[in-house]
This record gives sequence, C-alpha cells and structure tokens, in this order.
Amino acid sequence: MSVDEFRTVIERIGHYTNYIYLHVKGEPLLHPQLGEILKICQDADMTVNLTTNATLIKEKLPVLLEYPVHQINVSLHSADDNDCIDMDSYIHNLFESCETLLDKTETEISLRLWNTKKEPFLFGEKNCTIKRHLYINVQSPFEWPDVNSTYCNERGFCQGLRQHMAILCDGTVVPCCLDGNGVMALGNILDSTLEEILSSPRSVAFMEGFKKKTAVEPLCMHCSFKERFAHKM
Repeated sequence: MSVDEFRTVIERIGHYTNYIYLHVKGEPLLHPQLGEILKICQDADMTVNLTTNATLIKEKLPVLLEYPVHQINVSLHSADDNDCIDMDSYIHNLFESCETLLDKTETEISLRLWNTKKEPFLFGEKNCTIKRHLYINVQSPFEWPDVNSTYCNERGFCQGLRQHMAILCDGTVVPCCLDGNGVMALGNILDSTLEEILSSPRSVAFMEGFKKKTAVEPLCMHCSFKERFAHKM
C-alpha cells in the first residue's frame, strides 16, 4: 500500500476508531516507507499495534524509536517455519532490540508462543509478565480458515465487524484479519466510504448472522477460531 493510499485509509476510518493494527498475514517491517506510515498514524493520534516475526526488528529499530508504537506483538512461534534465519542471531537481535525499546520508549512488547498443543499455559498462566512492558503470551495454535477444510460449523460467534475489521493492502475491506486473501470482500475503502461498505447487504447479513450465533459466510463456517468465543454463545 502506498503512503497516499494509507493516508486515505486513516482519514476514512477516523470516525470509527483511533486504534490500528499493522498486520494481516504480512510483515509490516518490510514496508520501505514504514517511518512515513507511522508518522501518519502519529499525526492522526492513532494508537498503533504492530505484529511482526521480528527478523527485521534490529534493522528497523531507528524507525521504531523515532515513531514508537503502543505495542509490538512478536510471533516467536513463526521462527520454527523460517529456515533461512540463524536462530542464535535472531534471538540475540530480538532481545537486544527489546531492551533498547523498553529503555527508550513506552512501547509494550508481547512475545507470542502460539504453539502450545495442550492447555495453553506457561507456569500456569496464559500471560506472563517478564518485566515492565514485556510479556509472554501463550495460546494454542489455530488453522487459517479455508473453505476446503474438513472443519465446518455454522454455529458460533465472532466479533468481526463488531469490534474489528481488516483492510488489505489494495484497500479491500474484510470482516477480520483471518481473511488475508479477501474471500469475504465487502468493498474497497479507496473507492467507497466506510459507511457505504458497512451498510452493504453482505456486511449487514454478516452482522445479523452472528447476532443469532450463526455464520452466514462459507469461510466463517470453516473457521475454527470462532470456537474461542464459545462463552458468548
């Protein structure tokens, strides 16, 4: 997404939220104009969370120090899938960068270990405080939803379009960050207002369905993540 497109997005969501996450199946630290992106957020008084695998965190440290974000989520569990990095260097650069950020900014850092097969606990806790603004978050793994997966359940609940939505790099609006391929495209924020997109028949049907604890979109039926909201049923 270009800087100008990102600025348009921020302008068009400003009436709805002052909170933004930079992620959705992508690596935000790869953006060549990350500093400009974060400055736009800062100027718009947006609270920014950023999710990263942290392979570039040392390289991008100057930007993160100049434009501190509210929280950085580090997907430590993804390092196992990345066979092109040296693990010793990766861990060293990560922890060194974390120490610098904790010392010079108010950024909170959550180290995610979303690979616990059984009960998602570490020392009996799901969230462990290591020190001020540094945490370990433990969760069980989940599968990205796929309309061809064997899992299928119409019943369930999701906060999509209620508490969050996602905007992909081309401006496509989808109900949540698990739809990184735009299967449930509701419109494009670069072409339409968010009011128009949220009032579209597809958006309304999506929200009305989950009010009744029913998934109306095929991708949602094949998404097991909604099981985590079983207590809402």
